Amino acid sequence: MIMPASHQSIYEVFDHQKAELLLYLIEGLPDFNMVMVFVRTRDDVHRLTTMLSHAGVAVESFHGSKKPALRDRAFKAFQEGKIRVIVTTEAAARVIDLTGVGNVINYDLPELDQDYLQRVEIARDAEGEVVTLVTPQNLPMLAKLEELIQAELPRKMAEGFVYASQAVKQKPPRKKGGTSKGLHSKPLQNKKPKFKHKRGR
Repeated sequence: MIMPASHQSIYEVFDHQKAELLLYLIEGLPDFNMVMVFVRTRDDVHRLTTMLSHAGVAVESFHGSKKPALRDRAFKAFQEGKIRVIVTTEAAARVIDLTGVGNVINYDLPELDQDYLQRVEIARDAEGEVVTLVTPQNLPMLAKLEELIQAELPRKMAEGFVYASQAVKQKPPRKKGGTSKGLHSKPLQNKKPKFKHKRGR
């Protein structure tokens, strides 16, 4: 499948800077309107929507639990230019008509190649752009995508953005029900001994 790499770009970034870079791109590109941001989880939808809203960006969220009436109302406002950005899960985006979307940001590299190709077609019809944030862990997936479309997608750097020189180690989540250094357990010396009452003979 040969596909021209025009209107597509890759921004390589460490995972802990993805949200910061997303905001930087949206704020730094005033003509980058009608933006649909695709994420994988509903938690990311809430987190990014809150961050963009606090930064003064007109933003709305889409996810599987959102009522169709509210979703339709928000998308109409998006098409009318009242809302600049919609953050949505990949699953929710598959059940809505994306006509009118001007630009696409893949906050997460799509797991399904057809999702990526569909977004390219949508942006191309609107003469927009598809921007994909790629972490070091995503590079094997990106290589397979480029092999599929038989094109190397152009890499870009956000001018003025301060990129980290190395990844930040994430702390592993604490296992539920586990204890650490005696937490959640009473010291043995504080436990009262249990005595059995002996019956007299």
